[in-house]
Amino acid sequence: MGVRLLLASAFIVIALLLVIAIILLTVRPGAPSGEAETETTHRLEIGSVKACELIVVVDNNPDEGLETAWGVSILARTSSGTILFDTGPDPGVLERNMRRLGIDPSEIDFVVISHGHYDHVGGLSYIARVRPGITVYVPAGMGSPIGSGLKIMRIENTTKLAEGVAVIGQLRGPPAEQALAINVEGRGLVILVGCSHPGVVRIVEKAAKDLGVKPYLVLGGFHMAGASPERCRRVVEGLLDLGIEKISPIHCSGDTIRSILAQEYPENY
Repeated sequence: MGVRLLLASAFIVIALLLVIAIILLTVRPGAPSGEAETETTHRLEIGSVKACELIVVVDNNPDEGLETAWGVSILARTSSGTILFDTGPDPGVLERNMRRLGIDPSEIDFVVISHGHYDHVGGLSYIARVRPGITVYVPAGMGSPIGSGLKIMRIENTTKLAEGVAVIGQLRGPPAEQALAINVEGRGLVILVGCSHPGVVRIVEKAAKDLGVKPYLVLGGFHMAGASPERCRRVVEGLLDLGIEKISPIHCSGDTIRSILAQEYPENY
């Protein structure tokens, strides 16, 4: 009889301890009982610019009057400054194309590099020569050397660079890759991508989430050369689902996605 009482008491104590443990695990200190917890997203407020002019300086797709080379470089002129996004593979091609386009290198305020592959950083030696000491923003995970005479700033997370201008923090491809976003009044985010190794849809999704602004245009390399028509359509639909209105694949994007856009989504191409 005494043993049965002791066992019953032990079971009661164990049950009470289990109830207390469950309560401590399910109710956070400071959170009202019965209320659902919500995830807080910290968005970066970057402001906006009134207008943005984009000039493709280097691309491997033929353009009358410009030299082609496997790589990409895009100039963005805004009221907050002029940004060079990537530099192509060759300093001579970058220099000659800038001259033909009437771009004075002294107008460039800073450079953003998407990732460390040669076809995006090869022209930096020209920039270092004509704009010594200029700030170059690179992904924190970028390990390859990019030359001397430049002020290198490594970026981990999405960061405001100027009013209405931000670097979208690196995603892993590999390699680590970042993008440039410009918030244009009345339009939304203009997003420049290098090769989109992590996926162009992922990059645009991160830009919209981190900045809390609807994306409007994405321009650059989509890394889809050789992709199937089905995959290309999935990417286009994924971008449209995020609110993108204009899709401009160049460099390593491949002819298939451009053909599909021209034939099936002409209003978005």
